[in-house]
Amino acid sequence: MEREIVERMMKAFESLSKMLKLTFEGFRKYQEKSIKEAEEIRKEVQRYASELTRFLVEKSLSKEGGKEWVKPYLAIVSSFDRMVYNLDGISDRLRKMAHEQVLFTERAIREIDDVFQETIQLVENVPDLILTQNKLLAQQMEEKGKSILRMADHYSEEHEQRLIEGVCVPHSSPLYLDILFSLKGIVVQTVEVSEKIVTLSAKV
Repeated sequence: MEREIVERMMKAFESLSKMLKLTFEGFRKYQEKSIKEAEEIRKEVQRYASELTRFLVEKSLSKEGGKEWVKPYLAIVSSFDRMVYNLDGISDRLRKMAHEQVLFTERAIREIDDVFQETIQLVENVPDLILTQNKLLAQQMEEKGKSILRMADHYSEEHEQRLIEGVCVPHSSPLYLDILFSLKGIVVQTVEVSEKIVTLSAKV
């Protein structure tokens, strides 16, 4: 990949990683400050994504060999936007929990904490992959992504069983499941980005 593209992708993902960590802080101990900081970082991600899109489109107009080469890069930018959308969803749920004084059980908190931390670790691998374009690292990320999705699905199933048994409160159930669903969305997009990065490196 060209240096200018790499630099712009790195900036976007580093900001995205910060946004994810701030959202996690907001979950662990609800802090309006963390949520607001995450929203400020979102503006950075969107700005970097917009700059990268503009750069790619301008380059595609002047580059020989057509415009097909730019599509995988634009798909990566689209993944940035979807990850931000999922993080916004988590922030909205956290605000709703605070406003309506919704509480999770200790077990539910621990489960979401587990998925959050694993997701953060996965996302933190992306800058290294952008720089190295290492196929082994991409494979490891794919395996880790699948493991996180299985974990989230398992937690969702157990939660539904607890709901049936009356252990969990129905009012908190949609919020718990929505947060897990949003984290799964981030994992899916991260794995898709890793796959595209390796595919692009193979074309060079």
